Amino acid sequence: MSYIASRLSVVKPSASMAASQAAKALRAKGVDVIDLGLGEPDFPTPAHIIEAAHAAAKAGQTLYTAAAGSLEVREAVAGKFRRENGLDYTADDIVVANGAKQIIFNALMATLENGDEAILPAPYFVSYPEMVKLLGGTPVIVECPETSGFR
Repeated sequence: MSYIASRLSVVKPSASMAASQAAKALRAKGVDVIDLGLGEPDFPTPAHIIEAAHAAAKAGQTLYTAAAGSLEVREAVAGKFRRENGLDYTADDIVVANGAKQIIFNALMATLENGDEAILPAPYFVSYPEMVKLLGGTPVIVECPETSGFR
């Protein structure tokens, strides 16, 4: 008996994770490798962020937030957009997630119906077609080469 849902049969293993694992294996052998597979930063989390997270946890901020993220974080993001980008948004316009892949999956989950086509401009992150397929959609790839400015 399989405990894996049959809908996963259309999804390929993560190519970015495979590339990252290969880079880690080469690095373990002493090879100088730059890993671009997962899109992780190449620097440690800054000390002030670690300290702020530690202080927040010690202050009891360890429970779940609303699905859109806490009001304080969304207000901080809106403030950053105003200060640094000249964009005028309110906290109600902002959803905070743990990464682009999650927020794109959530958007696809909320909008795709079985059989819908989802247009993916290429190049794209390798997980996007798999997300579309997992949710019952059909990825439609539109090539956007460098020669056309990726448009």
